[in-house]
Amino acid sequence: MKLKLLDKFIYLSIALLITSLITAPIGNAMTTSSGNTYGVNQSNSNNQNFYKNKAPIILVPGFNSYVDDKKPSYLAKYWGGTKYDIPQNLEKSGYRTFEADIGALSSNYERAVELYYFIKGGRVDYGAAHAKKYGHKRYGATYEGVYPEWSPEKPVHLVSHSMGGQTIRMLEHLLRYGSQEEIKYHKVHGGKASDLFRNKTDTQILSMTTLSAPHNGTYASDELGNEAFVKQCFYLYVVLKGNANSRVNFGLDQWGLRQKKGESSSDYAKRVMHSKIWKTKDHGFYDLTTEGARKINQQTNINPKIYYTSYAAEATHKNIMGKYKADYSMFFPLVLTANVIGKVSDTSWRENDGLISITSAQHPYNQPFKKAGPKQEKGIWQVMPTLHDWDHADLVGQDEVDTNRTKEELEDMYKNIAERLVQAEKSKSGEEQ
Repeated sequence: MKLKLLDKFIYLSIALLITSLITAPIGNAMTTSSGNTYGVNQSNSNNQNFYKNKAPIILVPGFNSYVDDKKPSYLAKYWGGTKYDIPQNLEKSGYRTFEADIGALSSNYERAVELYYFIKGGRVDYGAAHAKKYGHKRYGATYEGVYPEWSPEKPVHLVSHSMGGQTIRMLEHLLRYGSQEEIKYHKVHGGKASDLFRNKTDTQILSMTTLSAPHNGTYASDELGNEAFVKQCFYLYVVLKGNANSRVNFGLDQWGLRQKKGESSSDYAKRVMHSKIWKTKDHGFYDLTTEGARKINQQTNINPKIYYTSYAAEATHKNIMGKYKADYSMFFPLVLTANVIGKVSDTSWRENDGLISITSAQHPYNQPFKKAGPKQEKGIWQVMPTLHDWDHADLVGQDEVDTNRTKEELEDMYKNIAERLVQAEKSKSGEEQ
């Protein structure tokens, strides 16, 4: 199914709003490349007795996400919007929480590498082999590290929304298996691979929670987002916003999509035109497709030492033709993508939250799963009951005009998630005794 050109133009006009309002984090507890730390209740950050959770919670955002000092001015906060400040209120409730600052449009591999350094600290090393393969710089931003003591003895909880679910799975894969590609490269060319690619650990992540993650991809990207026309327009927008006077950072500096000091606009445009990013698959657009997700699923697997939990949502209804249409209460920018997904040929994918189908959000197809119960288990996806009448934006409080989803509901959901993580810690402690 291919959309007509008019449909693509309509989509393009709302695409930035779609992704921005579902993916625009607020900068709490983040370390930027300049070394500035943005925190919530930072006075308590060194007082572990204040917190209910021993392992900190890392909130990992989805596609097109930004921290406050990097985002376009028209974007709202990611985790809660103006409805409910999720990280701040988790902190106030006694849960140590940090909000990750990673590439907005990058591939899950590169976002996973950035997430590692965001937590641990240090200069981002994408890997010499990876950088050579795709034609971009090896090194990226430098992070101060929100949890430098992170180790197998001091793990973290990863809670993600949307594409962030793929990102945390990729990080776990790199932690557990490293990168043979990077190790082999340095054996031939000399030098040394980063610790992430060499030190294999399987207990640095205690739990992984995904909120409407495209584990198996999304037809929104198949039919719209990864279309060459739309993708090129997005990247052209990045080029325009990557000028020397812009504070917006899309996390694509490794590709040269940032005007250098003293570089003229025309020279910058010429240099960008020759960037390999225009033809690569090393970006989020591709990873969100069903094909891209399938490759990630083939690469990753279940860690028997981790607690996995998934949440899926839907805000569509079935019409007399058997197709699913967006509910009237759905966040308006998601209506087009909801209806596109709702009429795909595979009927099992039609019910969706505006961007992600239920069947994709529940678990990767090639990994074990079960219905979630009161007793948590490791090494299996524990699928929570589907959230009905919740769209993709509702899960992070972005739909501010939707009175069907209240601040109190959002608060209850995230506190329940946090308490579930604490219970996982207690279960782990019981096993070790």
